[in-house]
Amino acid sequence: MSRKIKFNSLYLYLFLLLSAIGFTACRHKHKASDRPIVNEMPLPNSDNDYYSPVTPEKEVISKNEHIFTVIEQMPQFPGGEEELMNYISTNLVYPGSALRDGIQGKVICRFIVTKTGRVESPEVVRSLDPACDKEAIRVVKSLPRFIPGRQDGVNVSVWYTVPITFKLK
Repeated sequence: MSRKIKFNSLYLYLFLLLSAIGFTACRHKHKASDRPIVNEMPLPNSDNDYYSPVTPEKEVISKNEHIFTVIEQMPQFPGGEEELMNYISTNLVYPGSALRDGIQGKVICRFIVTKTGRVESPEVVRSLDPACDKEAIRVVKSLPRFIPGRQDGVNVSVWYTVPITFKLK
């Protein structure tokens, strides 16, 4: 009996160990899509060019570029997290259909903050309503440039997740 318990405990220990290793390896290995993402990036025109509207140039995220999920210094919205939420609430327009149907709740969006601070590839992680999802993506696409995230002292691209709340007043 004691031998059988030790044998089962050994299998359980190995399973837990391998699961933890697999989870850790998968957690940090997000790849960009198979094709490059091409978006426009404003050219800097002042000391604080995060809010500056300028003529765009192309920025390409190559398919072999690593997109991090957790890094030493995460990207920061100019002014901090509170200013990010203020920007979202100021620019969010409640969809008419959701307003009419009384829909409220949260849409969870994620996007890539590139090494230059641009917002790329926004997507809905948790949906609320198609109209609300569309509005959340519109607002995320309108975000000004972030202060890029850093890993080992180098600017890197990283996934960033933000909740967008739709609440009737």
